[in-house]
Amino acid sequence: MTRPLDQFGRALARTPEGLKGRDPEFIRAMLPRFWLAAQIYFRAEVHGFENVPDEPVLFVGNHSGGANIPDTFVFTLAYHTYFTVEGRPLVALAHEIVVGMPVIGDMARKFGMVKAGRNVAADLLKEGANVLVYPGGDVEALRPWRDRNKIVFDGRKGFLKLAYEQRVKIVPVVAVGGQETFFVFNDGRKVAKLLRFDKLLRVKSLPLSLSFPWGLLPGDLPHIPFPAKIRIQVLPPIDLHELLGDDPDWDRAYGYVTSVMQVALSDLAAKTVVPVLG
Repeated sequence: MTRPLDQFGRALARTPEGLKGRDPEFIRAMLPRFWLAAQIYFRAEVHGFENVPDEPVLFVGNHSGGANIPDTFVFTLAYHTYFTVEGRPLVALAHEIVVGMPVIGDMARKFGMVKAGRNVAADLLKEGANVLVYPGGDVEALRPWRDRNKIVFDGRKGFLKLAYEQRVKIVPVVAVGGQETFFVFNDGRKVAKLLRFDKLLRVKSLPLSLSFPWGLLPGDLPHIPFPAKIRIQVLPPIDLHELLGDDPDWDRAYGYVTSVMQVALSDLAAKTVVPVLG
């Protein structure tokens, strides 16, 4: 006879990594106060969730705010407020440094954040979860101030192949304001490569940044963000099979998705009258 504990153990082993760490009770308890804080501090606005189809999707976003990931914080809160905690689970893919941080990493894992990986994402989509990915990674999150309203995916196309292979739609998500919560002065990719951070820590950018309380700093550490206004827009889904057919041209797909997102991001950025103040 199979014991219930054995059945539970096997079921847990089959559960994708991102869903194992997700804690619905924690999300339910923290959601009201976190969402209130986001609305007061970041004056958060999130629109377009009516564009999300009732099926597993791959959310693809532009990434801002350095180590603090304020855009992810706001989007995750808004998602659970709109769809409820009991709705389709959302799992965000993140750099291993983020999910490994004390306190912040633990909280992120409870909200459903997991170390980025293509196989992890594929398993989550197969299990019916929605997955949030930021193709630009740390290169985009640490892009210079002058590029704060630009899509910087650095030529990465893995998200396209993932969506195509799993036959899920891409739902683009654009956000402004996150890169105004601190200041980045330069493109730090050459420095990261020179110091071999790209090999040792999987960190592709090490720019000079200004944040509170650290002041000037190479790279970025968790900091107290400036209270910039964050606006997020969820765009209509993109069906890559409909776009590309049976012979995918990844360069064409990359150009199409990033151009759609750039147009929407520029429109969103035009609503900001004064940086940080909104």
